Amino acid sequence: MNIENINKMSDDIFIDYFKNIFEKTPLLAKVTFSHKPFKNKAHLIETFINQFENLDPISKKKIINNHPDLGEKIKINNNLTDLSINEQKNVGLDNCTKEEYSFFQKMNNDFKSKFDIPFIFAVKGSNKNIIIEEFKRRLMNESIDIEFNESVKQVKKIAKFRLEDIIHE
Repeated sequence: MNIENINKMSDDIFIDYFKNIFEKTPLLAKVTFSHKPFKNKAHLIETFINQFENLDPISKKKIINNHPDLGEKIKINNNLTDLSINEQKNVGLDNCTKEEYSFFQKMNNDFKSKFDIPFIFAVKGSNKNIIIEEFKRRLMNESIDIEFNESVKQVKKIAKFRLEDIIHE
């Protein structure tokens, strides 16, 4: 989709189309819509990111918590958005062995127990081994604030990847 077509969208269509740029958060699409018209792809991406950055920490944490656990069995998890399903499939997380799936479950549970948020990692261009190493590295972190900030950074990265894939100039 190009920026010209995006600028022509009604508010309802825009919100529905972009509601999962930040996982299950149509409010950010609604607020971003109010900044139309967008000059170009970069302007739209910047607007989305700025709207997220302007949120208070509690709202950011809600968005972080909207993200699915990495390595969830895609076939049995009906709660994933299409964007999350595709992102996890593209790095092979949909075909984990039983051992890998158990390992991801353990890492996800350990991470949530330690930091009270799910492990967030922008998986595009990654693979299972890179994700596992990132899990291990971040689980060694002792600061909830540092991990929260890393999760915010990863959420923004995911949003940018999603917008880059959707918008063509």
